[in-house]
Parts: sequence; C-alpha cells; structure tokens
Amino acid sequence: MKDRDFLGKKVISMADGAEVGSVKDIVFQGLELTSLLLKGDRGEGLLPFGKIGKNGPDAIMIDSYGVVDWNVGKGLAPENRSSHDLRKLSVIDGDGHVLGHLHDFTMDAKGHVESIAVRTEGIFGIMADETVVEGSRVRAIGADMITVDSPGKA
Repeated sequence: MKDRDFLGKKVISMADGAEVGSVKDIVFQGLELTSLLLKGDRGEGLLPFGKIGKNGPDAIMIDSYGVVDWNVGKGLAPENRSSHDLRKLSVIDGDGHVLGHLHDFTMDAKGHVESIAVRTEGIFGIMADETVVEGSRVRAIGADMITVDSPGKA
C-alpha cells in the first residue's frame, strides 16, 4: 500500500455510525507508520495505526470515535515525522550522490516501509527521474536529509 492510499480518505466509526474526520497526513517514527493525523469537527487528532479496522476503497473503518486522541492536535512527538515533512528532505547515498527528494512510500500491511521512491526535480515533472530504494537501505531519517546505503552495500 502507498501512503497516498490514506490521504484525504474519510474515517468512519462503526459503533457511532458517523464520519470521524478525514486523513490529513500520516505519521512515521523512523520507518514505521505509527498513526494517521485526522482533521475533524474536534480539530486535529491522532488515530493509532493499530486501531484501523479496514482501509477500504472509499473509507477507513474504525471501531469507535474513542480510539482517536483529540488532545494531540498538531503536537507530534519529536521522534515522529509527518509524510508532508519527509517529502521536503533530500535523499543522499553512501557514495555522496544526491538521489533527489522523497516522493512516495510503499508499506506492508503492518505499516513498515518496504521502499521509498525518490525523484529528481525535472521541469513541472517532465524529465524527472525516479529511483526506488528498498527500505533496508535507509540508514537514517534526519532533520536535514535521509541517508541510504549505496546499492550493493545494504
């Protein structure tokens, strides 16, 4: 599954028969998807990834409204990063080559990042080059950049 499979999707409570909100962003701790940042009537809240019942084609289903932490708001823990923030980071390999910027994630069913897609800028997306980097090659997600092992060195 891709990170974009969540963004903008409605979140529905089965017990309450109500729309809780929609997914504004997804939150990672290292290479693990930890929660979804929701925008709803109560403001912003975090839905732990483990509390998702089903990510369907039209909506994300949860057991009840109560599984969302509405007290968090915009305050993410320092070790957590939103996908929006991660997309701003450059990706550089162990040989010192800048591969581009993070463009996309592919995750397994448990929320672990299996691979990242890195793109060069191009002009309006034209002539942009995309490189897929296996998650096992990611060494660090830092404040300024993402470092990855060079191919064949993972």
